[in-house]
Amino acid sequence: MGRELNRVLGMVGPLAFMEKTVREIMTTDVVTLSLNDTLRMADDMMALASLRYFPVLEAKKVVGVVSWLDLIRASLASAVTRGEQPLREALGTVAIRDVTMAPPISISPDRTIREAARLMVEKRIDCLLVIEGGSLIGLATRTDLLREMAKL
Repeated sequence: MGRELNRVLGMVGPLAFMEKTVREIMTTDVVTLSLNDTLRMADDMMALASLRYFPVLEAKKVVGVVSWLDLIRASLASAVTRGEQPLREALGTVAIRDVTMAPPISISPDRTIREAARLMVEKRIDCLLVIEGGSLIGLATRTDLLREMAKL
């Protein structure tokens, strides 16, 4: 009976982990962009702050998200279509509205991280916008989930 009890108690840690809420692991220090900002601004902000995702706002409403992968794709496309024009200059001519992923996929902060992970897998995304009362309050990323798992 002692071994069975130890096995069950050993499972409590992982089970409790999966029942944590998104609020407990999300990133709350969020930097946003507007639809009229340029890819050059996003590139600068990514480099300065080591960020990989930017929610995109229009009149304080979340309308999309731009990721570092979107920036890379747009950079490659700009390099091909603009030829000799310096990449940095080319990025200054591409508006965020042209590359933003919309509609954004969001989650409530009170959902479990199990639900967040399932949604990320189903939608094939690495970032969820955390929305409460119609307002953006944070981001939950694949890295946030992995960081929490690493604590086990």
